[in-house]
Amino acid sequence: ALPAGLPVFGEVFQAVPTDAGGGDPQNSYQLVGRADWNINDKTSMYVRYALQDQEFLDGTNAFSPYAGFNTGQTTFANNILGSVTRVWSDNFVSQTKFVFNRLNGEQPLGEQAPGPTLYLSTAVTRIGGTAIALPGYLPFNPGSAIPFGGPQNLSQFYQDQTWTIGDHSIRFGGSYVRIQDDRTFGAYQNAVQTLGNSLFSGLDNLVLGNVRQFQVAINPQGKYPLDTITLPVSAPSFSRNNRYNEGAFYVNDSWKIHPRVTLNLGLRWDYFGVQHNTDRSLDSNFYYGAGSTEQERVANGRISLAQDSAVGDLWQQDWNNFGPRVGVAWDVFGDGKTSLRGGYGISYERNFGNVTFNVIQNPPNYAVVSIVAGQTGFPTIPITTDNLGPFATGTGTRILPRSTARHVNEEIVTAYAHFWSAALEHEIMGQLVASAEYSGSKGVDLYSIEDPNGPLSAIAYGFPFDPVTNSLAYINPIYNSINTRGNKGFSTYHGLTLGLDSRVLGETGLQFQAKYTWSHAIDNLSSTFSESSNNFNLGLLDPFNPELDKGDADFDVRHRFVSSGIWEIPFANDTEGIAKHILDGWQITYIFTARTGSPYSIFDCTNGFFRCNRLLQASEIDRGANDNPREVDGPNPNQFTFLDLTSQLPQAGTYANPLTGTADYGPYPSNMTARNAFRRPGAWNVDGGVYKNFEITERIGMQFRAEFYNVFNHANLFIDDNADISSADYITAFKDGRRQVQLALKFIF
Repeated sequence: ALPAGLPVFGEVFQAVPTDAGGGDPQNSYQLVGRADWNINDKTSMYVRYALQDQEFLDGTNAFSPYAGFNTGQTTFANNILGSVTRVWSDNFVSQTKFVFNRLNGEQPLGEQAPGPTLYLSTAVTRIGGTAIALPGYLPFNPGSAIPFGGPQNLSQFYQDQTWTIGDHSIRFGGSYVRIQDDRTFGAYQNAVQTLGNSLFSGLDNLVLGNVRQFQVAINPQGKYPLDTITLPVSAPSFSRNNRYNEGAFYVNDSWKIHPRVTLNLGLRWDYFGVQHNTDRSLDSNFYYGAGSTEQERVANGRISLAQDSAVGDLWQQDWNNFGPRVGVAWDVFGDGKTSLRGGYGISYERNFGNVTFNVIQNPPNYAVVSIVAGQTGFPTIPITTDNLGPFATGTGTRILPRSTARHVNEEIVTAYAHFWSAALEHEIMGQLVASAEYSGSKGVDLYSIEDPNGPLSAIAYGFPFDPVTNSLAYINPIYNSINTRGNKGFSTYHGLTLGLDSRVLGETGLQFQAKYTWSHAIDNLSSTFSESSNNFNLGLLDPFNPELDKGDADFDVRHRFVSSGIWEIPFANDTEGIAKHILDGWQITYIFTARTGSPYSIFDCTNGFFRCNRLLQASEIDRGANDNPREVDGPNPNQFTFLDLTSQLPQAGTYANPLTGTADYGPYPSNMTARNAFRRPGAWNVDGGVYKNFEITERIGMQFRAEFYNVFNHANLFIDDNADISSADYITAFKDGRRQVQLALKFIF
């Protein structure tokens, strides 16, 4: 009924502080100081202090074309380190260290008070390649949240000894770490109003004044989902005071079994403490229920206070973190010119970070409620400027809606990786060192994130449900999504590096380094929150089939070449006087990098409810990089067709699970492309510098510096984050890169 040509959106050109090559615009300073004291001929100590203060301008953290929503961030960090070294005898030395860090980073709100952010859909929405921003914080980052920050105190104590006995040099010791994490994180402090699940349904609801989904954090008043709460509700506390206690012990024997062979044998044990709040009544987690399958355990699981759970904590303690280490170094010919080294070990990674802090969002002290239009009690949901929406006003009682659950698998174990390496180095003519180095790793029980309780999951997995009280058919009817951190991640890596390093070549004054690396990284999840651009899903596509996402890692770069060099120009070797001052002290440097492209996935969100399946291949398609794309006809001169998908349209939107009618659940067709099956273009760059050193006195000098970033003003090609065949039948790309010149005068004393 609206007239044709009615303006709906306006295009905004906005000046935003951004990284143009020298970092985000900021006011910052750093201080470092150190004092050394040789107490006597056997005891020495030093103390070091460092301070960092950064203030990033508004708009560097979040920006919006609407007034008052630009935000920055600040950092104020202190570090103090004390170390005492004691020589007890000719063969026994000890070192004691104490470290204290106070790290304080803040990402505050801007001028606007907390309020709902409006989104067209659950992903960044574009029209003609231009991103759409509606009022609220972080309009281009659905699912992200501010404010964030707070102080973190980290205390570390180390004790280390070295004992030499004959051919053995034994090093052993341990450490204790205490983490005090006093953090605020406003997850859903600003309500999220989602108009639709696509551009078109979002525009429909925008005209009608309704939203499809409303999400906000509320104080559940000590209750759990489907319990009765009293209106109006208030916001919960967004702060927690978490504590961790960690420790480690290690021993290593460097054993010279032969004048030319050294063997290293070691063992390290790590313990990473379980997160706990100073007030244990604020710790809660989702815990699995009874069942013979994972789906049944999810369906029967419940949120409870950690102290009331079967494990008595947010998750179980893991004491079995033993990491053996073995290494060997061989002087092959005994002349110090050829070496062969190799080794193997196991290392562990702590279960720590924002994903574990997110259990703050669990009832009974915090609840992220999500209501969808059409559910009982909410036939429609009007667009609102009240941050608590339907929960903000009224009297009486209301049933606490289903909330999301943040779940750290209570049976989680510490993630670890096997790693191994071998290296051969050979000196050539006393001036060049050639090397061949191989390294590999295998990640086991790596941390993953998945949602086993998506909409219509009860239908997909054959669970009974009540269509009146559970219209979206969750297998666990008490909760919406259950974001689980588990151990379903895995990875492998192989890399071979060939290198050539030079000392100064003869009388030329030239030294350089060149390295070529072939590598291949495979995994099923490359980052905690799927942060890589062009990721349409959070975590695993199928929470019960982690192998489905096995593919090239987001950061997999198959070929890389790096070369750098310094040429101290020997102009003044035979000159004196004024000529020497003019010609002497010149340096030219360069850094050349070239790499092939990283991988990406193409999605089809046509039938996706909360997840998008990957492209279904209809015919042969070039999966490699296109370095000569076709320029797109349109207002943007820097837009190119990188990959034409029209040949794949016959299969677009053809998959939907026969039980649910959506593409959120498998089994997926065999012609679904693998994760990261396509390649971005490669990139190359040359940086350089010209330096002139002036000697004023023996102790005072100056240096003139002219530094050139992207010497040849070369623009590399990058693809846009719109690889979804349901919204476009081609992948677009743009070129970016510019030369920057920096001049400086350095005073040396």
